[in-house]
Amino acid sequence: MPRKKSVKKGGKEESCGSYWDCKSSWVLMKIGIIACVLFLMTVWKGLGVTLLNVHWGIYLGIVLLVIIFSMTGHSRRK
Repeated sequence: MPRKKSVKKGGKEESCGSYWDCKSSWVLMKIGIIACVLFLMTVWKGLGVTLLNVHWGIYLGIVLLVIIFSMTGHSRRK
């Protein structure tokens, strides 16, 4: 039986299961959120029309802000 991984966070150890690594669970959660938004866009036509009519620059700005905040947060941890 494979051993569980343990991750130290602030002096506490959190264990990750053998099949669900901590990083892969975050990736799966992000994929689930994207799938949920795409599902809502197909089911609720008003949301789909609204999201598709937004200028592409706004989406690019949101992506750049998320990248900047995640990179600065990652560099602060080290």
